Order: sequence, then structure tokens, then C-alpha cells
Amino acid sequence: EIFCANAHKKLKNKFKNLITIIIPRHVHRAKEIALEMKKINLNVAYHSSKIKTLKNIDIYIVDTFGETKLFHEISSTVFLGGSIIKRGGQNPLEAARLGSKILHGPNTDNFTDVYKLLKSLNISKKIKSTNELASSINFKRNKSLGNKIKIIGEKILKKTIKELDSIIYNEIKKA
Repeated sequence: EIFCANAHKKLKNKFKNLITIIIPRHVHRAKEIALEMKKINLNVAYHSSKIKTLKNIDIYIVDTFGETKLFHEISSTVFLGGSIIKRGGQNPLEAARLGSKILHGPNTDNFTDVYKLLKSLNISKKIKSTNELASSINFKRNKSLGNKIKIIGEKILKKTIKELDSIIYNEIKKA
């Protein structure tokens, strides 16, 4: 979160009405995150507060469950912070299929093939510093790339279902 907050501070000089949305993997950390943001002079709002105006808000913390898709639908760039720490990274497909550019750290071992595909389509980029994060943020969505991801996903799903049907058919035939 601090990594993103520092990038936000760099971008805020250029984009006055900038809001960074943070969706913590564990929402119980929302208050802890807010305290860290306030320590570096950033104004925070919680999604659960149902605040009417976001004027003068720097960081918007999604402290509710099940709403990630809503925010991916409006975001042109998504940074998957879990890829900074050595836990294998996070799945980028939901954000990618909704047309967001994916920025990530070096730890993507749990999704190596997925990130390889996204990189080949120019959808994802590895970030090494807050400066690089700030300079890599795209403010324009690319829905056509999102549609490419959907089409690839549908092909994979159809192929998987066909393979499962074959396995089930062979098992029934044996019985």
C-alpha cells in the first residue's frame, strides 16, 4: 500500500483530482492501511462509509467483500500488490478481461503462464519502483484487449470441457 501511495504522491502533482483505489486482500486491514496513509499526509475514505463526494480524497479503501469486479470495471490500470512480496503473486485475469492494464511486481510464480500471455499481448508490465509504477499508469481503458482475454478464456474453457467430457465418457464406458 505504501508503494502505491508513494506513486500516488508523484502523480498527484500532475493530476490534481487523482484517486487511488486500494482493495486489500484482507479487508480487516483497512484501518491499519488508512493509518499508514494518513502518516504520509494522504486523505482517506472507506467504501463502506458511502461518502457522497470524493473531493480532496487521495486514497479510497474498499473495505467490503465481493466488489472487486465493480472497481476493475472502472479502472484503466490495476497494480497487483501481492506480486511485490514472495507469495507467488495474484491472479490478473479478472482485471485483464475487463480491459485494465496490469502492473505487477517480480513475484508471479503462481501465474507464470498467465503473465507470459499477458506480456505477449502487451497487457501486463513488471514494475520495480514507485517511479516506474507512476510512469506506467494508463488512464485510458483498452476494452479490445479485454475482449481478447475473454475469447482466449472461452477457448480454454471449451477445450477443458471437451477433455472432461471425453474422460467422463470413457469412465462410463468402462463401468
